Amino acid sequence: MYEFLALSPVILPLVGALIVLVIYDRFKPLFEPFIVGYAALLFVAEAAYLLMLEAGTIAKPWAYGFIVLDAPGMLITTLVSFLGMLVLFYSFTYKKVPTYDSTYFALYLLLMGVMAGLANTYNVIVMLVLLEAATVFSGVLILFGRTKRAINATTIYLLISIIEVLLVLYGAFILYNYTGSLNVTDGLDLIPEGDKMLLVFLFLFGFGTKAGVIPLSLIWLPPAHAEAPPPISATMSGILVKAAAIAMAKSLYPFVFSAGAQTIAIAIVVIGVLGILIGVILAILQEDLKRLLAYHTVSQIGYVLVGLGIGCLFALGNDWEAVAGEGVFGAVFHITNHMLFKGGLFLISGALILRANTRRMHKMGGLLKQMPVTAICFLVMSLAMSGFPLLNGAVSKEAVHAATVEATPLWWGFEWMGYLQVLGSILTFLCLIHAFYVIFMGKPMEGSEKVTEPPLYMLLPIVLMAALCVIIGLFPGTVESVLRFAADSLLHIGV
Repeated sequence: MYEFLALSPVILPLVGALIVLVIYDRFKPLFEPFIVGYAALLFVAEAAYLLMLEAGTIAKPWAYGFIVLDAPGMLITTLVSFLGMLVLFYSFTYKKVPTYDSTYFALYLLLMGVMAGLANTYNVIVMLVLLEAATVFSGVLILFGRTKRAINATTIYLLISIIEVLLVLYGAFILYNYTGSLNVTDGLDLIPEGDKMLLVFLFLFGFGTKAGVIPLSLIWLPPAHAEAPPPISATMSGILVKAAAIAMAKSLYPFVFSAGAQTIAIAIVVIGVLGILIGVILAILQEDLKRLLAYHTVSQIGYVLVGLGIGCLFALGNDWEAVAGEGVFGAVFHITNHMLFKGGLFLISGALILRANTRRMHKMGGLLKQMPVTAICFLVMSLAMSGFPLLNGAVSKEAVHAATVEATPLWWGFEWMGYLQVLGSILTFLCLIHAFYVIFMGKPMEGSEKVTEPPLYMLLPIVLMAALCVIIGLFPGTVESVLRFAADSLLHIGV
């Protein structure tokens, strides 16, 4: 009777965008409380739905047309609303800049809506349309950087999208040719084994390109994330690539169960580990703080990809189901953690740029006394991303690492993949600690004595995200149950 409510995570942000366009100029005193309150309401409603789905209060995911509000999709949708609420609050700092007007805030809400839709469908063409809509909206938001480099970054971003469109369309043609459907869970037994393997890799690199999977992510992701305004960088790195990653998993998992699961798992894990190492090595070479963080996104998505790759072993049955479950749990957990520490670090970069008026780390220097709260948050999030014990990143990385090592009986190389993950974490630690030292403890920049902490609009979201990195690290049980539920739901697609 109420099936149409399944459209609410997509429709309500679009409605909010229209309201923003109406009230921004006419009722400005209402604008700030409305937009943050609206995002908060979306977050509470979506989190409540997810918890009720886990508890069994909602027996079956709501569905309407192409939209299915299942656990993995709604986890992403909830994270979208949470980060969106904080980013919109943070963005009020930029309201004095003439270009950050109602269009900026309306586009952000539109981006939230299409990301929610992207994560909650099994139709590959709907996924593709929503992914490209997210690309267009985020591409326009990158242009709010108002620099030539932002224009060039957006151009590259859009051009690379052509490749992912061609890959997904090719896969969609194959799928429809055999099944008469564009839904990845329909008619799986009608597809030849060889074509199932082909579909896995078409969707892996099609949707995976936007999710940060190498090699194409190395072309578009660093300039796009670096040249976007900091709140948009936080959104693209913190959640847009993760929505694409869930779409990627949903589109390829159904074909794994009869298309050489072990071979596919090995290939995906190797690609993920290469991403971890290449991303962090390139990050070490950066002087521009935002480019450094952008390359770390490539590196961190590698851990997610490794966990999803281990999840392919679920098709082998028996004891491998537990190993696969741990891998996907680690991937889903790392998606959540990455939203917090990487999103927070990009927000910190905006605060540093605002106060130091530069993105070059060696031109900042000596800001510890002037910005102690910002410095502590930067350190906490850096250690969390490095997998430091008692912080949230350690829990998800350990789950992915343990699952990788447990898969060693299938292929001796999995043990080495585990060692290389640890090496990636060590290099991440060295890179970010060096950045912390240069920015906050290095040679003081000229005029550093006049620098102060960022405005409250900026500081509150940063502090909250840093605090959550600590709380989840100390008490992972607060989120473990719902994350395991989402991971289990993701694994059973197509079963």
